Amino acid sequence: MAAVMAVASAPNERVVRAEFTGSAGEYFRIWIVNLFFTLVTLGIYSAWAKVRKRRYFYGSTKLDGASFDYFASPKAVLKGRIVAVIVVLAYAFLGELFPYSRFVFWGIALVMLPWLVVRAYQFNARNSGWRGLRFGFDGTTGQAARQWAAMIGLTVVTLGFAVPWAVARMKRFVLSHHVFGKTPFECGMKGGPLFAIYLLAGLIVAAIAVPLAILAGVLIAFYDPPEEYAWAFFLLPVIPLYAAYVVGYAFSEAKSANLLWNSTRGPGMRFTSTLSAWKLTKLYLGNILAVAFSAGLLIPWAVIRTLRYRLECFSIVIEGEPVHEANPALPRVGAAGQEIGDMFNLDLGV
Repeated sequence: MAAVMAVASAPNERVVRAEFTGSAGEYFRIWIVNLFFTLVTLGIYSAWAKVRKRRYFYGSTKLDGASFDYFASPKAVLKGRIVAVIVVLAYAFLGELFPYSRFVFWGIALVMLPWLVVRAYQFNARNSGWRGLRFGFDGTTGQAARQWAAMIGLTVVTLGFAVPWAVARMKRFVLSHHVFGKTPFECGMKGGPLFAIYLLAGLIVAAIAVPLAILAGVLIAFYDPPEEYAWAFFLLPVIPLYAAYVVGYAFSEAKSANLLWNSTRGPGMRFTSTLSAWKLTKLYLGNILAVAFSAGLLIPWAVIRTLRYRLECFSIVIEGEPVHEANPALPRVGAAGQEIGDMFNLDLGV
């Protein structure tokens, strides 16, 4: 952080920090209403719920005094969701009648994946804006297909060893094809540092999980609990594994996000991220305990505090006074790609 501030002290540079103005109380009201109407309408309202939630998050996020805008239409999201549901139902129904048809679906899904990814990024970017200018995604299906082929090839040939390089390659593709108006972004994320992050995360998980699991095993082997508590002892090996995973995941999330954004820049600007692995770990553990002991009612509180911390650690170093022009050629994009990705739990974020 000190280094960033030192650089930003130059006369032609300034640091613009992200600010989140939302509150747990406000989001709880949105969350509970969305949940109620989604259940009452058997999921139909979920399209309006999704748009309402995103508009709240975008409108509560400020950069240089201006908040972000989300323009997606709930009807467009609903149409995309209907297509996604039809695809899922067709897969389930035909899979029961003709089991071998699942292989056909998988083959089609593999071929369609690049198109799905590109359409999802185009939809999200096209419907996001700041200060009257919209974002865009200019990557093509062919480019995405080559990226996916390279990523899968690297992973298979190296038996998974090259996963960090494959992930870095895909992250570079995604960020480097996003634009703000006509202003392009460029990402130089490398696989080597990401491999080191994944390796350290794995070592952290092992260092925490192995001793605690051994201790749990010793307790189970040598201590005879009362019969009414016997069930809890079978959970003892699971608890250290889950706790270790949360710590390793938080470390990986913080360090990889910092690597990604610190490697990204645009004309007259560069991005910085200063997430702390230790603070993110405490935040995640606190969220898990709060949600568990509140039967899920504190989910909005957990979401808000996580988003606020991540944005507090994000900033842009602006060099001079860059000028951004609107792009009049942005096409209208349907939501089918995004909703199919959501339905199959595909991670299409950066």
